[in-house]
Amino acid sequence: MLHTMEFQKRRLPHAHIILWTAADTSDPTPTMIDSYVSAEIPNPKDDPLGYALVAEHMIHGPCGPQNPTCPCMKDGKCSKHFPKPYHEETSVNFDGFALYKHCQNNLYIEKGGLQMDNRWVVPYNIILLKKYQAHINVEWCNKSTFIKYLFKYVTKGADCSKVYLERIRRAE
Repeated sequence: MLHTMEFQKRRLPHAHIILWTAADTSDPTPTMIDSYVSAEIPNPKDDPLGYALVAEHMIHGPCGPQNPTCPCMKDGKCSKHFPKPYHEETSVNFDGFALYKHCQNNLYIEKGGLQMDNRWVVPYNIILLKKYQAHINVEWCNKSTFIKYLFKYVTKGADCSKVYLERIRRAE
């Protein structure tokens, strides 16, 4: 495991963590990725705690035409690419990015007066979500170019600033 902690503008702690699995993940299958990462709303009848935690911590937005002043909006579009398209199965695209399963299953979460479906769910790991009960964005990564980027991000130093104080003499 490799990690770093930083503090966001509102002084909230923010962690970047890289975890390695013991299993061979060199040729990932949709089932393998789905065993670590989910991007869907849990069924409230089967998993009421999971449903409540996803509702509280893992729904992005609302943004877009419903909320054009949302901080993620850049040039009239969500910079995080929400809402995501529906996908019946998790896959890995040609760039190596995971496209998580976002089924159209009629499960919704009310947020900001809107019904948010699976397209608005930030990827998470249900075990971590239940243990820490906080926003924990989990992404699948097994390409060397991504790992280099993550190492750069995780090993960067703390945010710093310089302040110079100068004494001003008054003319008498």
